[in-house]
Formats: sequence, structure tokens, C-alpha cells
Amino acid sequence: MLLHRHCPRLRQAGKVLLSGVLFTLLGLGGLGLSLLVVPVLGLLPGGRAGLGRRARWLIHHCFRLFLWALEAGGILRVEARGMPGPEALRGTLLLCNHPSYLDVVVLVGLMPTALCVVKQAVYRSFWFGGLVRAAGYLPIGSAPLLQAGLDALHGGQTLILFPEGTRSTPGRPIRCLRGAAHLALAGARVLPLVLDCSPALLAKGHRWYHVPIETCRFQVRAGGATPFDPLAVAGTTPPLAARRLTEALESYYNKEAYVTDQGRDPA
Repeated sequence: MLLHRHCPRLRQAGKVLLSGVLFTLLGLGGLGLSLLVVPVLGLLPGGRAGLGRRARWLIHHCFRLFLWALEAGGILRVEARGMPGPEALRGTLLLCNHPSYLDVVVLVGLMPTALCVVKQAVYRSFWFGGLVRAAGYLPIGSAPLLQAGLDALHGGQTLILFPEGTRSTPGRPIRCLRGAAHLALAGARVLPLVLDCSPALLAKGHRWYHVPIETCRFQVRAGGATPFDPLAVAGTTPPLAARRLTEALESYYNKEAYVTDQGRDPA
């Protein structure tokens, strides 16, 4: 009886321990790859483009291994619904809500060649910066971000962008920056993705040790038709058009992906 009563606590303690070990390995692995492997990759043929391809391949496989360990430990289970194949996603801007710290890990684990728009803190990170820069990821807030994003899309790259710019705050409406709208107005082909994470795992304000007893169901689904309609803002000024498209995107995600402290609101 006593063992039965303590089993859930023991199970959760084991998950917390595993989480700590895995995130420590993730940080150390990122630093090791940045310092030791990236310089070697840069010596191989292909120039900057070749380095980017190899670095993205490396990140993809490292993230897949990390997700495998999380799934084996019962911390999460990743499900993908309605996701197009890599060839169909070439030249596509993927917009995603941002409920968890693991969102980029999951998406890059599913898409081996995708570029990401990342925070400056990640781009300049001591642990991951060298690898992130080698992969050609784009930093938020840089002056040429819009043009760099368009160049990547026109070159056939898949570009992942979290329009909120940071993780969603559980229980609060989703608010988006205008970068996604500017890219859409410039002609980018857009596909919205909806990320559901229930129960909540590594949401904003959570730490690595905030691991629920239940296995987290992490679902990635293609959200269907784009919420952007450039024709609806034809004839307006660019700032007003960007604002209206951003409001449409916020409305879309607040309907499709609003989350509470326990995960996605079933309503």
C-alpha cells in the first residue's frame, strides 16, 4: 500500500532527474559541437552554403536523439498530423504558436533542412551560438531579417518563425509581432502550424524540473488555410496592412491554440 501511494511521486522524481540529465547533455553537446565540430565542418567543400546544410543536418539528428530520450523516459510523446513532406515545404514560411521551450526542438526534429528565426540570446549563446550561426539561422531584431527571410524562401528554404517572438503566457491571449505579416505582404507562401502541448511542459515561467507526472502529448498539426489574406488589405498603407494581418493571425491562433496552465483550452 505504501509503495503504491509513493509510486507516482517516484515516477515523477525519475522524470525530473532524467530531464536534468538530458538538458545538461543538450547544453554541453551544443557547446562541444560549436567549439569542436563546426570548425571541422567549415573546412569541408561547399563554402558557407555547404556548412549551413551540414550544420542543419547535425542539429536535426541531435534533436531527434534528444526527443527519442524524452519519449523513452515517458516525458513526452510527439505526434504529427497533416504535415506535408519536405519537398512540399520548400519555399514555405511556417508560422507556429509557441507554448513550450521544446517547440523548436520538435519542429527541427521533424524537418531536417529547415531554417529558424531565433532570439538574439540564442544566436549569441555561449552554448549554442556557434552551431546556430553555422546553420544559417536568422536572429530576431537584426536589420536585414526581412530581406534575409525572403532570400531564404526564394531560394527554396523552409523557414520556421514563431510570430509571438517568445513563448506564450498560459492563460493570456496570444500577441504577435509584425514580422510574419511583412513577409506575407512581400509575397511569402505561408503555412500555419498549431502546436498543442498537454499537459503543459516547459511553458513560459517553467523550469527544467517542472515535469508533470503524465506523459505530455505534444502534437504538431498543419493548421489548414492561411489566416493571411493580402487582398483584404489591398490599397492600404504598408503599416496598416501589416497591423491588420497581424490582428488576423492573433485571432487565428487565439482560436486554434489558446492555452491555460494545464495545456490547450479544450474550448
